[in-house]
Amino acid sequence: MTVTVPLIDLRVLSDAEAARAMDAACRDVGFFQVIDPDTDAAMTARVFNVMRTFFAAPDADKQRYHIRHSHPHQRGYVPLFEESLGEDASADFKESFDLGVDLAPDHPDVVAGKPFAAPNVWPDTDGFRDAVEAYHAAMMRLGERLVRLTAVGLGLDADYFDYAMAAPVANLRLLRYPPRVRESERVGCGAHTDYGFLTVLAQDGVGGLEIETGDGSWIGVAPIDGAFVVNLGDLLTRWTAGLYRARRHRVVGAGSEERYSIPFFLDPNVDAMIETVPTCRHLPGADTAPVSAGAFLQSRFDDTFNYREKAAGNLASEGAAPYVAAQ
Repeated sequence: MTVTVPLIDLRVLSDAEAARAMDAACRDVGFFQVIDPDTDAAMTARVFNVMRTFFAAPDADKQRYHIRHSHPHQRGYVPLFEESLGEDASADFKESFDLGVDLAPDHPDVVAGKPFAAPNVWPDTDGFRDAVEAYHAAMMRLGERLVRLTAVGLGLDADYFDYAMAAPVANLRLLRYPPRVRESERVGCGAHTDYGFLTVLAQDGVGGLEIETGDGSWIGVAPIDGAFVVNLGDLLTRWTAGLYRARRHRVVGAGSEERYSIPFFLDPNVDAMIETVPTCRHLPGADTAPVSAGAFLQSRFDDTFNYREKAAGNLASEGAAPYVAAQ
């Protein structure tokens, strides 16, 4: 099976043309690349610079921001081998720093203990916070536009998903994949699908991202200067009864070079109940039973991190419990 990842240039396409192009890509591939005229390339470059500086710091400095301290809210540093996104038991050969929507400690969602609702953790790396906050805001704007174009492509009103995306779980990951000395060494990130609505990825020029084709083979997604890679998540698959299908992907590593990437995960409000959209209810995969977005996302995150088992005693003492959305 031959798979081509389309390029959608928002500089030249009308919203109607972009929605049609996205619809075709979502049906056929589950991936596309997008050029956004409203995202400043210099701003993106600043984020790559500050993350390189952070990851170059001594391990003891990075460990001060370990993600276990923010459980279950996904904020902070994840060392090498403490995450396993693949379906086997192997750990990923990468380190990351995770952030999300930065809420004040007295925000009602923080006080209520909703998952993923928390203040961010900010390292003292010079310029880190300013660069990352500007980039996160830009991704929120691009994500909102892509969500509305998705709705139009599905034959829905542009604001159809507003009920579920008004206060989204919008996590940002800064990722570093170390160089590999031998080809037989671990993959950077195991084969998996993403969890929510869609992911917007900035990658450097090194490459290494691969997607699975229908016959089980893998093809690379070559970096395009100025373009973001967009892929679909599992909850969008549920929303569309499988018409739009999240595709498995992996990172095979950077060879002798380091690889840096910045995925932005745009996922629904934790209280949203996900059920098949009206234009897809005739499809064989339609399921009228709603799924809690918050419970689904938390279950996927809980399965991903090895540190949860290593620190089970500590986490149990924190009183974390599975999230159940209000019905």
